[in-house]
Parts: sequence; C-alpha cells; structure tokens
Amino acid sequence: MNTKQLNELFYAKRELVGTVDHCLCEDCIFYAEQIMKNNTLVEFLHTKGLDPRKANEVWCYMEKDGYKHYTIDFFEVYADKEETHTFGNAKITFFVNIYAEKEQLPYVCTIDAVFKM
Repeated sequence: MNTKQLNELFYAKRELVGTVDHCLCEDCIFYAEQIMKNNTLVEFLHTKGLDPRKANEVWCYMEKDGYKHYTIDFFEVYADKEETHTFGNAKITFFVNIYAEKEQLPYVCTIDAVFKM
C-alpha cells in the first residue's frame, strides 16, 4: 500500500468535524463549512488520503478584525517526507513526530487557516 491508501484506511472510520459524533461547537461547524471552500487544499489533502473534516483536533485560537484563526491537527499520518505548502488562506505542514512511540505513525499534519467571519 502507498501512503495515500494507508491514510485512507487509518482515517476511514473517523467522525467528521462539526457533526454530532465529533463536535457541534460553533467553531467546529464554521471550520467544516469554510475549509471545504479551499478547493486546492482539499484536493491536495485527498492526494495524501486525508479529509480536512476528519482531523483529530480543531482549535479556533483567535478572532480578530473579522477573521477566525485556526490550528487543525492530524496527530498520526503516513507521509513520505517533511513538507510545507500554502494554499490561499491555509498553510499545511507534514513533519516528523519526535514524540511518536513505536506503535504510532511517525508523522503529524498541521493546518493553520484563517477564515473571514
């Protein structure tokens, strides 16, 4: 299996952010709606076998000047290398998880995104 297939399998049963099975807070619902508007980011994540709505953690850490600032984490992912890309309002980074135990996947993925309120 390649890394895309491994991520798809690993995240297949994850609940969608902004749903009753994950979290129905206003910030999660807003994120789930807004992130899907960044088509380039969504397409890139799909090439990696990831869905931006299946993140482990979504955190709106600041609201300022009509914008919401988010950090979105996938705690365990399969990746071939460390990499960083920017797609409009979002920056995505795959990096080695120095805290990963042997049974954990060796990479994490973080998205930093800003959305107009």
